[in-house]
Amino acid sequence: MPGLFAERTVRSAPEFSGVVYSWEEIGNLLNRPIELPFPVELHMVRHGETEANARSLVTGVQDSPLTALGREQARAVGRRLDPRYDLAIHSRLSRSAETLQLAMEAGQVGVGAVYPDARINERSLGELEMTPVRPIEEFARGDFDYAPAGGDSYAEVSRRLLSFLIDLIRFIRRTDATAVLICGHMGPMRIMAGIFEELRDPSQVLARSFKNTEVFRVRWHRLAFPAFLASIAAKSA
Repeated sequence: MPGLFAERTVRSAPEFSGVVYSWEEIGNLLNRPIELPFPVELHMVRHGETEANARSLVTGVQDSPLTALGREQARAVGRRLDPRYDLAIHSRLSRSAETLQLAMEAGQVGVGAVYPDARINERSLGELEMTPVRPIEEFARGDFDYAPAGGDSYAEVSRRLLSFLIDLIRFIRRTDATAVLICGHMGPMRIMAGIFEELRDPSQVLARSFKNTEVFRVRWHRLAFPAFLASIAAKSA
């Protein structure tokens, strides 16, 4: 992204190098909940409408660009965000980065640094990508092991998101950041919301839905191993 956004983007922070830990490492790190040194205001925004969204197609990791409406949604949400964040993080997909850029510019949002991180990319949906959106029975029943042919399971998505959040806590401890903005995607957002709210029911987690540029706000104070992943933990033990 050109201009001021690119100047703010720092690509050398070790916490956002994209490392995905093994389940064993995550289990050891989260053997007890990790307490943050202070509550952190964390806001997550879903990207604006894309061309695939407008056509009611499954997007997944396809890099579908924003529509004119999506760009206007991004500008509008920028005017509803807080005036200042210590850092902002976007995925490696263009719809996330562009939404964040437009939101920051329209809302004159001050951000200390901007980081890209592939771990918050949308999940790969394999053979389902660019096909019409339709209910998936396995997702409806909260099956975290199910993966479409050529795609990712929600278990794998959860593994990379927990890795990301562990590293985000390390960044917060190192920098004393108190306000964080994340611009992401539906699948990862529903998992992170379940983690922050400490939900237990997998089907409740996967039932969450976020509209384009909807904002999820949480006052984050600790990271615990998610109860909704208990079966995954048992298999990995």
